[in-house]
Amino acid sequence: MSLATQSSHLSQSTPYIKKEARKLWTNFIWKNKTIYLIGIAMVMLTNAMQVFSTRLMGWILDFFTNQKIPNILSGNSKWDTFYKLFWFLLAARVITTIGRWGWRITLARQTHRASSMLRTNIWDNVRFFHRNDLDKFYTKGVLMNASTSDVNSGRFIFGFTLVAVVDVVFLGILSVATMLSIHVPMTLLSLVVMTFLPIVVNKLSKLEITKYEIAQNTLSNFNDLSSQVIATIRLQRLTQTGDYWEKRLNGSGKDYQEKRYHLLKTSLRYIPIMGGASILSYIVLFSLGIHLVTSSKMSVGDFVAMQGLIFLLQDPLMELGFIISELRKGFTSLERLSRIFHNEIDNNLTSDGAIVDDHKEILNIKKLSFRFKEKDKFLFKDLNLTLKHKDRLGITGSIGSGKSILINILSGIQRNFDGEVSLAGKDFDDYSHSELRKYISQVHQKPFLFAESIKNNIAMDQDITDDEIWRILEISGLKNDVANFDNGIETSLGEWGVNLSGGQKQRLTLARALSRKPKLLFLDDCLSAVDTITEEKILQNLDKELVDTTLVWVAHRKSTLKYCNKYLHLGDKHE
Repeated sequence: MSLATQSSHLSQSTPYIKKEARKLWTNFIWKNKTIYLIGIAMVMLTNAMQVFSTRLMGWILDFFTNQKIPNILSGNSKWDTFYKLFWFLLAARVITTIGRWGWRITLARQTHRASSMLRTNIWDNVRFFHRNDLDKFYTKGVLMNASTSDVNSGRFIFGFTLVAVVDVVFLGILSVATMLSIHVPMTLLSLVVMTFLPIVVNKLSKLEITKYEIAQNTLSNFNDLSSQVIATIRLQRLTQTGDYWEKRLNGSGKDYQEKRYHLLKTSLRYIPIMGGASILSYIVLFSLGIHLVTSSKMSVGDFVAMQGLIFLLQDPLMELGFIISELRKGFTSLERLSRIFHNEIDNNLTSDGAIVDDHKEILNIKKLSFRFKEKDKFLFKDLNLTLKHKDRLGITGSIGSGKSILINILSGIQRNFDGEVSLAGKDFDDYSHSELRKYISQVHQKPFLFAESIKNNIAMDQDITDDEIWRILEISGLKNDVANFDNGIETSLGEWGVNLSGGQKQRLTLARALSRKPKLLFLDDCLSAVDTITEEKILQNLDKELVDTTLVWVAHRKSTLKYCNKYLHLGDKHE
């Protein structure tokens, strides 16, 4: 399946996913309803003071031109009236400041809390996915895109976008109501020119969402390709194919740049549409207002207040298009994230089970057979084997003979096989995944390292002293290498340990496995990139360190398996 097809699969919306995306949004708001109610109140208070301040400026102008103002603002003398107007205006400004501060620490902060919640949900679900889903649909590029771009887009509808929605609705209604209280015909005439806006905005937002999904899918493709380029960087140097990968990466980057540019151009259309409507409305208002003032049918203060209110109304009108755009993009991203949150999980990874007890027979294999599909040839068939405590099994075989598959079956990762495999006298399904991982460690053929320090790559979630880290590094033959780094075990690694050699990566992942002190250890050709002299030192160290550990070791070099007491060779494929 191509990357484009994978991304398209993820972007398709269904009624169920749409419902779950909105449920996620409403549940978060309901859970934090007190904060949201306070935040909405703060936005409304700010809007009310903005409108009041604008209207008050009109009354202040009427006061200075000896026009009539409301009785509540009038005093016993002109100075009393002046002081009243001054204190009302000052109070309105102070309350506006308090209101803005209030919604920022309530509604706006929910944007950041939602971001954390969405990223946590991604991890809580993805770590239990079936391996096939991770390989085909939720690749690294797709997940990177989800945890960055989709989260960043989706989080705003939990906070800042809601601020804008309340602002548009309440400020818009309050401004229009105040304008109507000043002059009804003038208000209605200035609003008539805006009736076309809903139709235009709706069409523009639909076009924007289509381009947004295309841009998101293109970004997923670019992220996947970037992952491939980084993972194969040493192979590129050996095969001199760097130019080819550079052209592909640049082409993919330019493709995303182009799609994002078209999306931005579409989004920017809101500015002339919304701005043009408000300017046209202002021209109508100004032309009519001048006539009313010169004919003494409207005071100068009312005319100025109407101008201020139409400018105040311009902000929510300008925001309207962007709000609709952000809401649609936000919910589109939530739908993409909801597909991750509701994807089928592997129940073997979540079910409860027994603790792995000590047992004489660690692994017992009866008539074990495996093939990928029903019509395929068997990689191995009717395999029988027993591993007792402290046994060391060495596995050899040609490429494609099923060595890694067998390792995955014996470690409980792969469950679709024929025959019986028991661990410490029980089926793998009888144990919880967490208990299996405490008992078993596996060093894969391809090392995986985090862009973190060497220490953190070894310890991960464990609390290990620096002395223990150095001891483990010595066993894995990496102590001298790390000691020569400027920052020792605090040395930061590049993405996937790109600044280490292949042999150093393998030894570091071996050190990680040793740090967990497993009872059963699987090594899948994990010293293939290490020279024979260094390998011999590591083998001697492991022979001394793993005296109480049952070991299963896959290797191409038979010399690597010299300390094993049992051997298995996987040969030709079976019918």
